[in-house]
Amino acid sequence: MIRTTYTRVPVTTLASGAELCVPIHEMRGRDGPTLGISACLHGDEQVSTEILYRFLEEFHAGELKGRLLIVPVANGLAYEAVTRNTPLDMHNLNRVFPGGGEGFLSHRLAEVLVAHFLDKLDYYIDLHAGGAYATVDYVYITNAEALSRAFGSRVLFRPPQGYGYGGSTAHYMTAKRVPCVTVELGGGAVDQGAYVRRGVQGIVNVLRAAGMLAGDPVPPPPQTVLRTIVTLRPRAGGMLVPETTEVHLTLPRGAVLGRVLSPYSFEELETLRAPFERSLTVLVRPAICRVHPGDFGYMIGDLSTAEA
Repeated sequence: MIRTTYTRVPVTTLASGAELCVPIHEMRGRDGPTLGISACLHGDEQVSTEILYRFLEEFHAGELKGRLLIVPVANGLAYEAVTRNTPLDMHNLNRVFPGGGEGFLSHRLAEVLVAHFLDKLDYYIDLHAGGAYATVDYVYITNAEALSRAFGSRVLFRPPQGYGYGGSTAHYMTAKRVPCVTVELGGGAVDQGAYVRRGVQGIVNVLRAAGMLAGDPVPPPPQTVLRTIVTLRPRAGGMLVPETTEVHLTLPRGAVLGRVLSPYSFEELETLRAPFERSLTVLVRPAICRVHPGDFGYMIGDLSTAEA
């Protein structure tokens, strides 16, 4: 029989008098390992929270071996503001782990997440998305390739120097040698239903691959493992008018991805183009939107360096 509990772990009191907490759902089955899942480390990646909502709504596995710890919103203030960074200090929470040191709110929040969540895990699923405007679709291969593949995405990324974002939860967990699956899935101004369903199935697949749930994982589709992904950031801000709106498209070098226009004069300020002979879209802007200079515009993989 699975036992489910919900806990709010205090972080601090805000100037408004409200208490900032970390929400944690716990599900216990038979004796076994602990797998944790976090969402919304970045507050604009809200489909990751919906994936966990649907997972908890649908998960009725009486044969769970071990326990699940689920944090549906890791950064509540950023979630409220629909921003990537914590509004009170403008820090990127996913660059300050294990927290503590400098005393900023984001560092304190990271410290609480480490003590009450990350340090209790034997496996970790790290859910991310493209944000409010961008759509993304790939899974990192870090220190648990079989689990990353089991999630079921068509495109994976093996960073050439290992997982490179210092101060992230994934960097902290891989340093501790905890098997870690970092997922980039969904987001943007499109229907999120298909991404939510894939996210729920992916979590179930990882649980099965880890031996915590009965049954075999659903076999993944044919998978491409990229070794090179570049991020194209506009040099000019304005209105981005996309011409390429789908992920996992193969494009030739020079194909137009999108154009940045002045929203006032409608003058074309910049054109973003595919950089490789065989370019694969992994993050796109699917609809007209505002962009700042330096924003995530597009992420493009180089198929010429992909693993067979």
